[in-house]
Amino acid sequence: MNKSLRHLILGIAIGALLMLPTSLFAGTLTQFILVNARYPIVVDEQVYEGDLPILNYEGSTYVPLRALSDLLNVSISWNETRRQVEITHGERMENQAFRNIAVSGTQGNYVVTGEARVFEATIQYEVEDGHVIFLDGFVTASEGAPGWGTFTINISIPEADLPDNATLMLILFEESAKDGSRLHELPVTLEVFS
Repeated sequence: MNKSLRHLILGIAIGALLMLPTSLFAGTLTQFILVNARYPIVVDEQVYEGDLPILNYEGSTYVPLRALSDLLNVSISWNETRRQVEITHGERMENQAFRNIAVSGTQGNYVVTGEARVFEATIQYEVEDGHVIFLDGFVTASEGAPGWGTFTINISIPEADLPDNATLMLILFEESAKDGSRLHELPVTLEVFS
């Protein structure tokens, strides 16, 4: 077999191999044509003015979720563990130092998870009902500021010590390295007793 015929066969084989992944994925790809929407989005008389465009596809409007979170008074976050977007209505439990707070449990036993961006990854907390401090302490996040580190707080209060008619709150905060004062306090409802 001459040299040019071998090069031709080799070229065809390489070309076929390069085309194989494209043809395998071509069946799973779907193309959509979206156009910029030329109309405003208004929620409770407040106009959406985000950096990302409002898009329209066949009469349906698409707006970036995170951009609308303030307008809709919802918390929108990405849960890396579950690989999903999570939208929470009601009380937004976050500030510049704490976010993505989740509470589970009842009757004095609670698990609180979230993310913190605090100095030296140290999260201070106390559990109180507005009159009595039931617990206080600290936990360490997986990473210190300026990054967001994850944390878990396990809370256990004897059932006999729980309030009869009050809201049990977890207060998250960080202490100032300068003077020890509380910074970025975030109240988190654990349970309402009535």
